[in-house]
Amino acid sequence: MKSSLVYLYGVQLYSVIITILATPFLIELLGTEGYGLIGLYFVIQMLLQVVDGGLTGSITKLTAQLDLSDSTNVSTFYMSYRHFQRLLNKAVLVLLPAGGILFFSGAASSMIESTLAATTIDTSVWLMIACVAIRFLSLPERGLLQGLERQKTLALTSFTIVTLRYPVAVGMLVLFGHDVVHFFCFQLLVVLIEVGILKYVGLNYLKNAEISAGIKELGIDNDLNAGWLVKQAGVLWSISVLWVLVSQVDKLVLSFSVPLDAYGIFSLALVGANLMLTMFIPINQVLMPRFVKLFNISDSSSFAGMVLTAIQLYVCFFSVVASSLYIFGEELLFLWTRNTQLSVDASSFLGYLAIGNFIHGVTNIAFIATYASGDLAAYARRYRNHVAVVLPVSIYAAITYKEYGVISVWVLGAFSFFLYTTIPILRKIFESRAALMSLVSASLQIVVTAGAMYIFKLQFALVASQVLEYLTYLSGLILCLVIMNYLISYTCIRYAKGS
Repeated sequence: MKSSLVYLYGVQLYSVIITILATPFLIELLGTEGYGLIGLYFVIQMLLQVVDGGLTGSITKLTAQLDLSDSTNVSTFYMSYRHFQRLLNKAVLVLLPAGGILFFSGAASSMIESTLAATTIDTSVWLMIACVAIRFLSLPERGLLQGLERQKTLALTSFTIVTLRYPVAVGMLVLFGHDVVHFFCFQLLVVLIEVGILKYVGLNYLKNAEISAGIKELGIDNDLNAGWLVKQAGVLWSISVLWVLVSQVDKLVLSFSVPLDAYGIFSLALVGANLMLTMFIPINQVLMPRFVKLFNISDSSSFAGMVLTAIQLYVCFFSVVASSLYIFGEELLFLWTRNTQLSVDASSFLGYLAIGNFIHGVTNIAFIATYASGDLAAYARRYRNHVAVVLPVSIYAAITYKEYGVISVWVLGAFSFFLYTTIPILRKIFESRAALMSLVSASLQIVVTAGAMYIFKLQFALVASQVLEYLTYLSGLILCLVIMNYLISYTCIRYAKGS
């Protein structure tokens, strides 16, 4: 497990660093309007994940449970795998023509306010949809490899694709022209390479003699429809779809409500805030099986202790990250982009997006705990109620109040969901003493962290000629705060466990 975490975290950290380094070059080469289209690409990628929902997770689970000696088990696995493939093949056949209709009708360019040529916008949007649609073809293989715990293979593939997607793409723009269409053409090529690699690896596994023999012997019913697999995904599908809608629809609406250059500025803040969430993904992948194992062996005290530890360590590190982005947003953006005006404009959104993401990180741990306990139905009901209120409000806010409407609803929505759903989940898991100590500890860490950073900002101002000195002091402060937060967390955990 430790080895897998190292590989996953290494690649995730590499991805974060590469994104940070590539972004200023992309803005310089393509302008804020061109970068706005890249921001729209990120949103479209997330929105179209509704096609996947919980299906990849279902394949992962079935693969992990695969017993080659059990013919019924082999049958269930292969049916699921094949039906998932067919579903995604159909999705591609729908999405590619839909993108073509947008291109030929000029619908995209008519809805987006920009000084870019209409053909540039329409072609870019079609290429975005094509990239996402074709990438769907590799999702069964990705679920297969996750279920087999082939983390090294996935990590190596991700490393290759991230390298092509950003550094090589920047080099391509320098060589062949600063045209955003060139960027998306290259992204399509990268997607084709990614799909090819994963298809090749997955096919090699499915050629396993025992699987092939079992499939041939069983005579799989090829007439079963894709709805069979959708049913297997069940509640997880609905939760995934709802999350995508509530987190991305407002961004899509915003892209049509403000000029493209303004959306580019917002996208910069969004990318900066989302980097903190990507840092949590490897831990998320490790926590899931550990929570499931502890719950399945009916070790309630160890399960509660693991959830408490996960939350405390999350607050320990990510309260520092969120506070840094909120208090030093302008300074960090300037160090990142070297563009004074862009930094000022984007910092207005960065801090609030970071706060919302921080809260959602805590709720995500509660979700994993709920998933492990098998109580997703109750979680889904609460989530549906939440989305039913927040989604229309976020759309209205995006249209009426633009960027500030989006960030306001994002923060308030995250906090309301925390109170409505996360608190009841944690109260159910923890004893009263543990719950109280966890709340006190988290609050203390947040107050100390934000307070210390604010005092630092009042005492020290970023001067261009003293960047290195400023970063040295800030890094020292961050290190001290992480250590202090860890001690607070450690004390809380020890007290909650009665040590």
